[in-house]
Amino acid sequence: MDSERYSPDTLTLGGDYPAASLDRLNDLLNDAGRPLVHTGRTAGGRQVIAVRDYDAVQAVDVLRAAGAEARADPQYLGGTFQLAGRYWGHGFSWAELTAAPPVEPPKFSETAPPEGLRRPVVALLDTGVQEHSWLESTPDDPFLIHAEQLDSPFGGQVLEIHAGEVAAAGHGTFLAGLIRLAAPSAQVLSLRVMNDEGKVNESTVIGALEWLAGYHDPRERPVDVVCMAFGRAPSDTDPVDPLLKAIMPLAEKGIPLVASAGNDHQSAEIYPAAFDVVTAVGAGFGRYHAEFSNYGPWVDRYRDGVDVLGPMPGGKWAKWSGTSFSAASFAGDLARPHVR
Repeated sequence: MDSERYSPDTLTLGGDYPAASLDRLNDLLNDAGRPLVHTGRTAGGRQVIAVRDYDAVQAVDVLRAAGAEARADPQYLGGTFQLAGRYWGHGFSWAELTAAPPVEPPKFSETAPPEGLRRPVVALLDTGVQEHSWLESTPDDPFLIHAEQLDSPFGGQVLEIHAGEVAAAGHGTFLAGLIRLAAPSAQVLSLRVMNDEGKVNESTVIGALEWLAGYHDPRERPVDVVCMAFGRAPSDTDPVDPLLKAIMPLAEKGIPLVASAGNDHQSAEIYPAAFDVVTAVGAGFGRYHAEFSNYGPWVDRYRDGVDVLGPMPGGKWAKWSGTSFSAASFAGDLARPHVR
């Protein structure tokens, strides 16, 4: 297995593994320690297990040889974090502006839709959204809803890796700004699934989607669009069926799902974007695509994704390129006020 494609600290186990069973599995891995820890989470019907003092990919080899149904947790790479072509997921670069942009987009002092209509809600699965003056709203009518402040068991359970010089933690804030620009009346429901290095464990994103399907209520807790700026290629050892299974309940509710096509300039399909029930968005215009954007018949739409201007945490602004921003803009296009 290619270790770069898997979480170094998480695996999943089929079936129900109580603490006593974990003790037996730990004995297989390390007689002196407790390398496996039950997190209390499930994803796609599998138990999510944290690994201590042992690499998850190596642990899977040992456990499988002993007959345990173990699987290393695949990773989805976020839309714009790694250098283009370096990884099999998405990747591109960003540049912080040293001063405020020459033409700052207008702030939204009044974002309520016309009478009789309600705000649309865009669920944003990403790094989480941080404060920025351009995203401010009134407390009684917030622009931003943090899922981890609700009854959200997956909230905040991401692998915290700070990548040194790669200051990518503002990715979700940037996307929220683009959604607000495209849909001034929208609200963003922020589901924090991605770490600061731009990596998403499959069990985390599946857990988020399962929670979102249960959270959705057409009247009390609406969700009108889902935006996902991450993806991975399928493989023989790790098919994408578990992800599709988690997505389908949302698709069956009629909720539009949007995902970035990726930044590797290739025609090979990337998931979740390539699912039939998801709109894959590349960077470009019409039939033209940016030199970094993935392309092909599975890419459904193209939106601007080159040197896009957006907000960053701490009141900063940046220009950033990648299909993540194309997807966020298209998600905003779909977010229109609804009849109450």
